[in-house]
Amino acid sequence: MKKLIIFLLCVAVLGGGGYFGMKKYKDSKQEKVVVDVVPVSLMMMPSDYFDYYHESLEGRIQSSNTQRVYIDTEKLVKQVYVEEGQSVKKGDVILEYDMTVVELELAQKENAVKIAEQDIKMANKELEKIRNYKPSEDAPQPPEPDYPDFPDDDIPDDSIPDDSIPDDIDPDVPDGPPAQLITDVVKPAFVPAEGVGTLEMPYIINCTQEAEVSREFMIRMASEKKCAEICVYDEDYRYLFKWIIVPSEGTTPDSLVSWKVSDGITIDEDGSASIDTDVKHYGKLSFTNPTTQKKDDSSKPEDDSSMPEFPEEDEEPDDYYDSYDPNDYYIDPNGTDYVYSREDIKGMISEKEDEIKQLELDLKQANFELKAAQKRKIDGKLYAELDGIVKKIGKAAGDTDSEDEEEEEDPYREPSPDDDAFAVIQGEGGTEVVCEISELNLPNFNIGDRFNISSWETDGSGVAEITKIDDEPTTYNYYGWGENPNNSSYKVHAKIVEGEENFSYDNWVELSPVDKKNPDSEKSSKSVYLPIHYVRQEGGDYYVMKADEDGRLKKQYVKVGQIMYGYIIEIKGGISYKDKICFPFGKEVKEGTKTRESNEILQPENMDIF
Repeated sequence: MKKLIIFLLCVAVLGGGGYFGMKKYKDSKQEKVVVDVVPVSLMMMPSDYFDYYHESLEGRIQSSNTQRVYIDTEKLVKQVYVEEGQSVKKGDVILEYDMTVVELELAQKENAVKIAEQDIKMANKELEKIRNYKPSEDAPQPPEPDYPDFPDDDIPDDSIPDDSIPDDIDPDVPDGPPAQLITDVVKPAFVPAEGVGTLEMPYIINCTQEAEVSREFMIRMASEKKCAEICVYDEDYRYLFKWIIVPSEGTTPDSLVSWKVSDGITIDEDGSASIDTDVKHYGKLSFTNPTTQKKDDSSKPEDDSSMPEFPEEDEEPDDYYDSYDPNDYYIDPNGTDYVYSREDIKGMISEKEDEIKQLELDLKQANFELKAAQKRKIDGKLYAELDGIVKKIGKAAGDTDSEDEEEEEDPYREPSPDDDAFAVIQGEGGTEVVCEISELNLPNFNIGDRFNISSWETDGSGVAEITKIDDEPTTYNYYGWGENPNNSSYKVHAKIVEGEENFSYDNWVELSPVDKKNPDSEKSSKSVYLPIHYVRQEGGDYYVMKADEDGRLKKQYVKVGQIMYGYIIEIKGGISYKDKICFPFGKEVKEGTKTRESNEILQPENMDIF
């Protein structure tokens, strides 16, 4: 136990010695580090350099209460009742619209609403009809006959000996047309001559050379994965060839079309056939006999002693064909049942529902436009909303004065809020000047502060008092382009209290803030500007590293203002021109580090402003 205590004491002594030794080494090393500091007086720039941007402002003379009338673009002005310079009272008629256009517009909007409502009604009916479609998977199918199983050794020979056909009968000409012969279109609702649609027993569909296979039929075969043989006969009911339809994987309804059974096939007089390979085919062409399951009774040999004997109950094929009635499985060829698969019907329902949603939005828009048109149809007149002087007024439709020459527009003229107005009425409640002030300078101005104003156009002067500062910033403009580009600007309204007669509406003026303590002079700022790279940001605070009275670095927090040009920052407090500061970045820049005075101001490359 004593040995353990002695060991731990040794480790503690060694560790403590190592720590204090390392600390002493670092302290001695830090004592050798010296950081250059530069007097603030050598790098500061008085705020007077930037008075143009925040002390001297630009503004425009406006009426404190002005009515601007903008013309409805969908109407024509029938008559104007006032003239420029005329005094008007609240409620006086300014202009009158042509109500013929308004009434026509109202009738069009009412008709648009009715059409939209009818379109929705029809679309809902179509949707209900689609929902009642019967899918092709549910199409009625004839029952599959139960054929007896013949042993391989006892399969009867159904071939007919050549000498069994009388000499007066042409074997190529049948006794009559084949069963269910189709002469025009193979439709999705059909009754096969034979077969159940499997690969072993495909649907047998007989048709003429002029018959067409419909797209809907192909869609049904593909969706149900059924097989069919389209057997083609000539006008004498002689069998020519057949198309074998076997659906393949990946077949989509968009890839299927209607086609004729004789497309690309030419039959010569001698019965030989030629095929045009450039024609696209939708089945496999074959000249073999149809895959029939029902045998002709005449094909049985007279001597049927070789046929195996079956019990009567096993003779179901004959009973099946005797009892089979195609009418039990009839499908209306002109209907929509059993044409589309379940997936197709589901997609059609979804498309129709989307169409109805869009039609409902169109109806809302049509109703909104109708209400707006109804509001416009009152009496067609616009009235003055205040007492004042008509400063601008347009002309009625078709009323042009050929003697008046149009003034050429100055491309360098500043845009005015009255440019797009048809009429402007300046109120009698006094005249004001409106200017814009940046966000960082806004705290320097309050309601009641005054400006000295002077006109560039009339050389007149006067005094304006701030009556309102807008809560919302304005959109981008070129004012204050030298300030922080992230700053917003706010409109300041000042009423002219002295020298109102020296200014005219829409004049541009210069405004200079008046110092409250010394009203005879303009405001002066005591702030200075320093290079922004000598000021470091910590969260929402700013600080500099300055030399204290012992010549060692010390962190000093400062109060900042606006940023000019992106590399000069306003210092409103925290240091004086007598202080010495250093570039506040680097490993050696720590509190307590020795300093030495230098006249070299560090600055980024390609920037010489000192």
